[in-house]
Amino acid sequence: MQKSIILLLSAALCASMVVADYGVQIANNGGSKKLTLTTPAGTRPCICLASTQTATIKGVNGGDIKVFSTVDCTGNFQTIGSNSAISNAQWVNSISFGASGSSTGPGSCPNWYNN
Repeated sequence: MQKSIILLLSAALCASMVVADYGVQIANNGGSKKLTLTTPAGTRPCICLASTQTATIKGVNGGDIKVFSTVDCTGNFQTIGSNSAISNAQWVNSISFGASGSSTGPGSCPNWYNN
C-alpha cells in the first residue's frame, strides 16, 4: 500500500512539472517596472509589445521564446533561451513564447505596464 502511494505521488509530481505554465518577464529601462506574462502549457501566444518599453526580456520557464521587430510575430526573429535574458531589447515589438509551433494573436497592443 505504501509503495503504491509513493508511486502515485511521484507520478502526480511529474505530471505537474509537464503542465507548468510558460512565462516571460519584461522590464523597462532601469528595471522600475516589471511584468511577467504567462501562458498555459500547450499554447503559444503572440503578444504585441510596441507600446511597452522593453529594455530587458527574460524567459521564466518560457519554453520556445522568439522576439520580433514586427508587431505581429512575423519575419526575422531572435531566439531567447527558456531561462535566459536579453538586454537592449528596445527594438522588440512582439514576442511569442510557450510550446513550439505557430503562435496566435497578437490582438491589441496596449502598454502592458498599465494593465
